[in-house]
Amino acid sequence: MMSKTWLIAAAWLLTSVAASAQEPEAWRPKYVNLSFVSQKLGFGAAFTTGRSYYLHKKPVAGMIRFGIDATWIDLSYANYSREETYDDGYGTEIEKLTAHQAEIGMQVGPSVTVRPLRKLQAHLYFRFAPSFAGLYDGDAFRGNYASFFVTGLSVSYGVIGLGIEKRWGKCRYKEFGGGEDEYGDYGYAEEPYDTPKLKTSGLRAYVNFRF
Repeated sequence: MMSKTWLIAAAWLLTSVAASAQEPEAWRPKYVNLSFVSQKLGFGAAFTTGRSYYLHKKPVAGMIRFGIDATWIDLSYANYSREETYDDGYGTEIEKLTAHQAEIGMQVGPSVTVRPLRKLQAHLYFRFAPSFAGLYDGDAFRGNYASFFVTGLSVSYGVIGLGIEKRWGKCRYKEFGGGEDEYGDYGYAEEPYDTPKLKTSGLRAYVNFRF
């Protein structure tokens, strides 16, 4: 499934690059980011696509445009390993577990684009990212709505560029199809029927394509 997604994305990128190659002086408002994710949960990858809607037609000082970014697709995946210690009555046991976390959502927020040279372009942004977050730890699948925030900077030359962004937020995961959840923060909760609440904080370093 993951390989098919990347093949489709690569084919779409090649088509878009070919179509935009004839417009070297365009402001290139559309963007696609292929990210490497490093966060508290561990490591992963992300795919993001959207565009900037500029608020004025004529650039300020001939090189600055203010806009609103609308990211239509924001997909993220991360996994991490953890150890859980418990007493089974015969001694202390340590169990190694792997958890998988994924998010799908959108982003919207203000941005500033600066183009000091004909092909050189810098893009600074801050966005609100409402998402659905899911978590699977080998025992149950949990998920819920999550509110994230994203701020970042990318620098591109022509079609391709590099960027980095900070992403943070939190989500209280609820178990699906299993009734009430008896765990909290990946250990036994002090009170029964607590649900895991995780804070997400990390960086995305990405390759940026602008069209």
